[in-house]
Amino acid sequence: MTDVRAFKALSLLTTVGVFVVTACTIQLRGGEETPPPQRVQTTGATSSDLARCRRVNSEETDGYQHCKQVWAENRRRFFGKKDGVAASGHDDAAGSTPLPKDQSRVPPGYPLPATPEASKP
Repeated sequence: MTDVRAFKALSLLTTVGVFVVTACTIQLRGGEETPPPQRVQTTGATSSDLARCRRVNSEETDGYQHCKQVWAENRRRFFGKKDGVAASGHDDAAGSTPLPKDQSRVPPGYPLPATPEASKP
């Protein structure tokens, strides 16, 4: 009789173990209820405008000005900039003054590089 009791206990323990492993696996997978990340879809008009603007040259002034606005809007959506930054039509990095390099990582006693202004006559 003890063999039957041991078999039942082992069977119950195995069943509980399988349920625990299954529950942990489902929990670690995250389930199927999380929605996939949404992608920003371009509208048909924007896509057709971009396709048309690939063929516009600077001699077509009306089309060229419109295409500059379309390209600015496309850059704004792509880079995620706010309306005020992209509306000006100028790149931020090109107009800003460069920051001086930080010399704090240069080891003591190491000669500093010559600045371009100092080498000019």
